[in-house]
Amino acid sequence: MLLRIGALSGQTGVSIDVLRSWERRYALLKPARTPGGFRLYTTEDRRRVLMVKELIGAGASAAEAAQQVLSLDTVGMAGAPALGTSADECRSALSAAFRSFSGASIEAAVDMILSRLDLDTAIATVFIPALRTLGDDWAEGRATIGQEHLAVNALRGRLLGLARGWDRGFGPRALLACPPGEYHDISLVLFGLALRHRGWRVTFLGADTPLETILELSKEIKPRLTVLYSALWPERAELAPSLARLSSPPTALAGATGEEVAATTGLRWLSGDPVSEAESLTRELERSDDP
Repeated sequence: MLLRIGALSGQTGVSIDVLRSWERRYALLKPARTPGGFRLYTTEDRRRVLMVKELIGAGASAAEAAQQVLSLDTVGMAGAPALGTSADECRSALSAAFRSFSGASIEAAVDMILSRLDLDTAIATVFIPALRTLGDDWAEGRATIGQEHLAVNALRGRLLGLARGWDRGFGPRALLACPPGEYHDISLVLFGLALRHRGWRVTFLGADTPLETILELSKEIKPRLTVLYSALWPERAELAPSLARLSSPPTALAGATGEEVAATTGLRWLSGDPVSEAESLTRELERSDDP
């Protein structure tokens, strides 16, 4: 559908003068021209205008908003380059979307990434590094807690869309949960997706799960593996006596700085990234199941 500038203005709520300014200053709009010289705008132009409008409403300047929207389009429309360059571009686009205060921009970035990269590569080379950078930016004052929360929740919501039905099938079952007091479960979501990609069935309890609940459910569903994730295990050290009760079926701890807690409880420590650990666990299981 092609639109004259007046129709574009009416549909987006952005004045004709502002639309012309964005086209001239930022090359945000890419109109075609009729033989008579009139500009005609596409639905893609309308989408870009609405995204810029949303970003500005969230506090970005017009220049910042236009740059973020165009960066997503550039990566999404580019021909598929060498994988390393593609991963770098995808990571930059996601980081830009994280800074946008726009859930729509983050979801668009995630969709673009998943259209260009396989799931394992997206997890290992884009999602995990981008989340680590976001955490560092928050810790060092370059990102607000509002930006961090919005970005993580938008990414988590989109990834959980990929997780629909991940408890179905006939593969080995994994029970995934965060211990009491741990509310950061997005890395556990990524780990669950990597397991599902390898045929596992995933029972996901998520954040702040009572240990008794984990014990009770474990007895009921009998998973081949239980994994508990915490972003900072030393703050959960008081749970060690209770964690030791989770040794059967096999239970592992994942996250950050949890080696000592794992050693104290006799549980396995998963020190790698979600993809490498999912691959390692799958291979171990296959070897143990071989007659």
